[in-house]
Amino acid sequence: MRTTLRGRPQPDADGGRERVNTSKVLRFAGGYGLSVAISGIVSLAVIPAIIVAAGADAWATIAVAQAVAGFAFVFAVYGWGVVGPTEVAKLTPDRRGQYFYDSLLSRTWLCLIVIPAATVIAILVIGHDELLAALTVTSGILVALGSGWFFVGESSPIRFLLIDTVPRIAGTVAGAVVLIATGDIIAFAALQLAGVVASTALGVWNILTRHHDWRFTLSPIRAVRNLRGQASPVAMSATASVYVNVPIVLIDLFLPSATAVYALAERIVRLALYSTRPIVQIAQGWVPSPDPLEQAARARRITAIALGLGALGGLVYAVAGPWIGDVLSGGELTIPFALAVPMGINLAAILASQLTGFACLTAFGLTRALATSTIVGAVVGTALMYPLLLWIGAPGVAWGLAAAELCVLIVQLAALVPRLRRHEQVVS
Repeated sequence: MRTTLRGRPQPDADGGRERVNTSKVLRFAGGYGLSVAISGIVSLAVIPAIIVAAGADAWATIAVAQAVAGFAFVFAVYGWGVVGPTEVAKLTPDRRGQYFYDSLLSRTWLCLIVIPAATVIAILVIGHDELLAALTVTSGILVALGSGWFFVGESSPIRFLLIDTVPRIAGTVAGAVVLIATGDIIAFAALQLAGVVASTALGVWNILTRHHDWRFTLSPIRAVRNLRGQASPVAMSATASVYVNVPIVLIDLFLPSATAVYALAERIVRLALYSTRPIVQIAQGWVPSPDPLEQAARARRITAIALGLGALGGLVYAVAGPWIGDVLSGGELTIPFALAVPMGINLAAILASQLTGFACLTAFGLTRALATSTIVGAVVGTALMYPLLLWIGAPGVAWGLAAAELCVLIVQLAALVPRLRRHEQVVS
């Protein structure tokens, strides 16, 4: 059903199709949600395994190396994780194989350049545990060769789970078991890397054997040509990655004694965000509507949910963060309330903005506002984190990050609210 300007319900001409699409979205989100749940559970279990079995120093090394890899990953995947699913969905099946192979060719050459550079940077920043840092950085960047985004684009949640997620998780689980049994953190990192390689190989094999419309080449010239038109998503992702991954690097450089605790506090935030990805996926498929009034109504509901979810998540983190950190670290590390409060505000803002941004702004075609919010957040974050670090230590970095994310949310709401109010006035 839809509502006219006079408020009378009218039969929806494509209601059947909308119900089918809604069912499809929910089915996909369920499959994707299972992948998220499995990954989240394993990630939670691995934290105490590393801290207790290998020590806080090894945990800090892995966290810093993962931060460096997180920033380098943006350049290795080069936007395919952002635009790839949409492009695959738009292509006919007989053109998808070549599109994937072209992306794989470019991403492979980029990994050959990015991995050595990022490894050197991580080793220089950390200053010890060179092999552990190198293995961790390689694992984090090689994920860029994964096929998960392709499976999202072709709406294959089962392939996403069994081919992309399970092999990677199996490597991490095997590594954790060996770590607990032997205390060998290098074996953990090596097995985790093996899981990433297996996932990549299986994904490539599955796609290229199902789609035969591709031509083999190793040409670096062809790889460079494939990068055209993807600078915008790369720039936006790199900008966001700066103030997401730089904080832990700053702390390790200027306040190394706080690295392990800050890494634990930050990891809890990321796990909380990761667990809400299915909500974002469902919202992205639900908000868009051919009826502007219906789309505005849906966006208002999602915005309200976003703000409520953010407030709840932030409050829980601020109050229970120290206890959660104590449980996850096996009592080895303690997150002080001075750090938990700004981290809670940071989490609240991100929980809200990932819905207002990726579900609502994109539905209205306000992608420029989404990019602007990212840039504003990066500017505010980079301007505040270093001076606040020198002033009040690790909590200062968290306050700088919280300020950045609040600015992101404010910019998004400033662009979104007029659209919602305008439609409310039309209805009345």
